[in-house]
Amino acid sequence: MPKLCRLIAEIGANHLGNQDIARAMIDAAVDAGCDAVKFQSWRPEKLTPSFPDYEAAFARHSRTALTDSGHVELLQYCQTRGVQFVTTCFDIDRIDFLASLGLQEMKVASPDCGSIPMLERLMLRFPRLIISTGMTDEKDVLRTIDVTRGHDVIFLHCVSLYPTPPERVNLARMHWLRDRGVRVGFSDHTMGVDAAKLAIAQGAEIVEKHFTLSRQMPGKDQTISGEPAEFRDIAEWISSVGLMTGEPRPALTAEERRLREIYVGKWGNNG
Repeated sequence: MPKLCRLIAEIGANHLGNQDIARAMIDAAVDAGCDAVKFQSWRPEKLTPSFPDYEAAFARHSRTALTDSGHVELLQYCQTRGVQFVTTCFDIDRIDFLASLGLQEMKVASPDCGSIPMLERLMLRFPRLIISTGMTDEKDVLRTIDVTRGHDVIFLHCVSLYPTPPERVNLARMHWLRDRGVRVGFSDHTMGVDAAKLAIAQGAEIVEKHFTLSRQMPGKDQTISGEPAEFRDIAEWISSVGLMTGEPRPALTAEERRLREIYVGKWGNNG
């Protein structure tokens, strides 16, 4: 039986531009039971000059950008650890390089959910897309669903608040997406594991969550990320939900048949 839900550790830029830290994070994610680790791919020189606090943002993105060789090294390390390497493409000019790595799947961040030219190019190069839907209104989501119809796509319900408070999680939108005829998952920005567990119980095919070795480490996203023990908890929950979900038309077990012989008709109500 296929696994109920894929758990993706969103390493993002939490490796701080250090390949040793990145490898340690891959190791920790594997040990925690994650199915994939996800990085982020950009070139800092493509950052829009009008972006707020441009100089600080440029410096931060420059420190944490993965080089071509960095991508290759981490991809190869993931292969040795038996975990999938995934990345988010933020830069349309990065698509050809990422496709050259032989990746079969590409993540699209919420700000690009409605970036149709980028989506069209990605569909030409990657068999499967994962698209987050944070900060995107209903009209744009419906347009993206229409544009990508027929391609292998999973849409992740996402609330772009860091962290997301429980009262804003709004998993009902995941069901709204499913009702549009698409596969669904959840990009979790909450603290703790409850939202991820609830999304899994409600049928999320993918849960991704920011991952850190320790929330005490420096970096913009560390404090809102989950630590390895939390990911281990989620991975164990996926296994438990899978065991409890079962199949829609099960045959009676031998134990149930034995009890049936004893109890059916006990009170004379068997017809």
